Amino acid sequence: MKMLNRNIAREFKMSLARFVSVSALLMLGVFVLLGLNVTGPNMRTTADQDYTAEHLADAKVTSAVSLNAEDRSTIRGLSGIKTVEFGHTTDAVIQKSQNAIRIQNNPQTLSKMTLTKGHKATTADQIVLSNRLHGKYQLGDKITLEAGKTNASIGLANKTFTVVGFATSTEYLRKDRLGNTSLGDGTLDGFAYVTESAFSSSEPNVARLAFTNTEGEAYSTAYEHHATTLTNKLQKTLNKRNTVRVQSLRDDLNKQINTAQAKITSGEANIKTATTQLDAAQAQLDTQLTQAKAANSAPAIAQLEAGQNQLDQQRATLKTKQADIQTAETEVADAKASERQLHDVNLIVQSRNDYNDGYNNYGEDAQRLDALGKSFPAFFFLIAILVSFTTMRRMVEEKRVEMGTLRALGYTKGEVMREFLVYSISTALAGTIIGSLLGLIVLPRIIFGAYTANFNFDTLHLALHPAYIAIGFALALFSTVLASWLAAHSSLKIIPAKLMLPKPPVSGSRILLERITPLWKKLSFSYKVTARSLFRYKGRMVMTIIGVAGAMALMITGFGIRDSLDTIVDRQFGQISQYDLVAVYNPNANNAAVDKAKQTVTNSTAVKRQTAAYFADVYATTSGSDSREDISLTVPDAANQLDSYIKLRDYQTGKKLTLSDNGAIISQKLANLQGVSTGDTFTIKDTSGTAHKIKVSGITSMYAGHYVYMNKAYYAKVYDEQANPNAYLITLKHATTQTINSFSAEFNNCEAAVQTVQSQETKKSITNILSNLNTLILVLILSASLLSLVVLYTLTNINVSERVRELSTLKVLGFYPKEVLMYIYRETNILTGVGIVAGLGLGYLFHAYIMAVLPPATSMVAPGLTWLNVLISVVLTIIFSLIVMALMNHKIQKVDMLEALKSVD
Repeated sequence: MKMLNRNIAREFKMSLARFVSVSALLMLGVFVLLGLNVTGPNMRTTADQDYTAEHLADAKVTSAVSLNAEDRSTIRGLSGIKTVEFGHTTDAVIQKSQNAIRIQNNPQTLSKMTLTKGHKATTADQIVLSNRLHGKYQLGDKITLEAGKTNASIGLANKTFTVVGFATSTEYLRKDRLGNTSLGDGTLDGFAYVTESAFSSSEPNVARLAFTNTEGEAYSTAYEHHATTLTNKLQKTLNKRNTVRVQSLRDDLNKQINTAQAKITSGEANIKTATTQLDAAQAQLDTQLTQAKAANSAPAIAQLEAGQNQLDQQRATLKTKQADIQTAETEVADAKASERQLHDVNLIVQSRNDYNDGYNNYGEDAQRLDALGKSFPAFFFLIAILVSFTTMRRMVEEKRVEMGTLRALGYTKGEVMREFLVYSISTALAGTIIGSLLGLIVLPRIIFGAYTANFNFDTLHLALHPAYIAIGFALALFSTVLASWLAAHSSLKIIPAKLMLPKPPVSGSRILLERITPLWKKLSFSYKVTARSLFRYKGRMVMTIIGVAGAMALMITGFGIRDSLDTIVDRQFGQISQYDLVAVYNPNANNAAVDKAKQTVTNSTAVKRQTAAYFADVYATTSGSDSREDISLTVPDAANQLDSYIKLRDYQTGKKLTLSDNGAIISQKLANLQGVSTGDTFTIKDTSGTAHKIKVSGITSMYAGHYVYMNKAYYAKVYDEQANPNAYLITLKHATTQTINSFSAEFNNCEAAVQTVQSQETKKSITNILSNLNTLILVLILSASLLSLVVLYTLTNINVSERVRELSTLKVLGFYPKEVLMYIYRETNILTGVGIVAGLGLGYLFHAYIMAVLPPATSMVAPGLTWLNVLISVVLTIIFSLIVMALMNHKIQKVDMLEALKSVD
């Protein structure tokens, strides 16, 4: 037994290179398997802990007007609700800085803040700012808030506040994009908390909800399904309240209109009567005054002048009444404008995915890792398993004579097999342990650091994930222990006497090239030997090709992912979207306010061109799924001008698409998600949940976002109403950040302005999402490169080890070192070349698959690969081959010729 143990220890020492290479292969497989599969769950758990700590609301109910007692009663009575917290929120601009912030009252139980410095606001003149503004403002600073719009109020009792703290909130997860606003340049720069008493209105305008029976952590299938189902159910209930609410508001407005109209009618009648009486009195007074002056009667003149003063006072009173009529007319106009806007005052319930952009973005990032974890590691581990399997099987074949000797000495089959099992288990264990440590700790932190650069998360929650470790270890054992056991079990069936003899060489046979006589005769001895060796060891040939092709494919995929993602921004904002911003206004505001907003656009010297359009937010759901696609619906006022702002091109042919009266043009990713093609129909819903059937007349290339484009005629068919423009697509003369922000601020200062959407902000947001992937892609490329190097080394090492007697013979016969090296490496070069060619096709297919699952849900990527990333992958493979050749040359030169050529008898 001691001899067996010494023999096992000797084997580890003598084949250290093989042990390291196989362990490295398995380590890489486990590293990628665990790293990609556990990071997504770890990210979700990290977020869920923060959501739980702050009691992030499961949903929000919002409205453009305050929630009255009946609204609050309806919301409290909704089924499936555990907690309801009403609150106030308003947007304002910090004076002098033009920083737009969203102000809300201190939360009590839901969506609580996390203070990073200072304390909560305790009096009506104190304020807590978002941590993002720390640096611009310090504790103790006084800030003054203003409405940022003409004729608008910020809804606060005070305007000046003292900064007493800074905080973060899971309602605002992103550091770079907090949301849109109708103030400033159209984007929020921060958020703030004040006391409830700081608001001038006693009625809240937002309700936060916590659901009952929420199973599973955030982003889990159970939670998202429950949240989506309940949100849809709640919206249906609130729609009933909306009908009553809108009618009640309409009745109130009609009462105001009728009351004011009655005042106008009565006032105009009274003024008309009074004017007639005053005119008659004035005529009589003028006649009497003329007569008195003619009679030179001083007392009469004085009396008549006093009468004139009374008439003047009555006329002044009449002017006041005329001003009252004008005020009443303004009230009527405002009430009618409010009546036109009643569709905007509906109660809207939104789940976390809808009201919290950061929540949705973070969840999609984790989902992309899950998608990679289901594909990349499988391909990665497959290569590692195949090469490891071959290596361990070859190890057993090399120990054939030793196995026969041990059996002849009386050792049992189990004792003989123990050496191989110990060796293979050790390699599997070493690879699994190192790969697990790197995959559970290092890779998740690298990826998390990249992904959360724009999110308010500090530390990643690391978990053990024993299931994935077990899977990795099982695959490692499969590729080593099973290979060793099968090979050893097969050999040990042979009687010891035969086992102690070398395995008979493979019977020679003519290969295909030999049958091509003219070609075969022109080949040198070296190339003839190479050709015969390639076909003689078919298993090794196939494994080398598969190993190189697989590693090559992984590198091509890694570089291809990077290149494909990099094209999204350029294609979307360089080739398709030709506008700089969208300026959205409320067409139902009073006429003067609407005209002012329009003139701000049409008369601006900064604007190069503009076109009016109708914009609306709609969404579509996928059958059998809880997923929801948010869509931007666009109806240009002049369809023939749209091409100057948005290039609609067929996603297959690239031909220009035009809007028709019988269908809508939709974006390619939306068509893919809905599973529709030209001529099909699908359903979109507005914010109230009303469904509309849409026929697809064309599918356009679009790389960021979901879009539906209609002309006015088709919109009228679908919605049974006219599409009145509510926005402008704008291209500026000089599209600098300063110019865009300046114009946005000017437009948003208009009373009727709703918001501006800047192309550069959308571009920046997408760029940030894609840049998060760069670190991950870099790790995958490095892992694939290392795999390629280890595969080449392992397979070449097998080739050298099993042909050491041939090499020794060549050295004895006087072959030069270079000739001896090329005797082996000529085969490797040919097989590497074939593997590279095979890897090109395999890489193309694998890249296409990854690109179908990796991009964000709202993005499409450019298909195909660039020659540059293919060339880099080829060059790297060749470099790795040369490195292995240098290592093998050193090993070949150290071969002991006499020892290798000794008879095995």
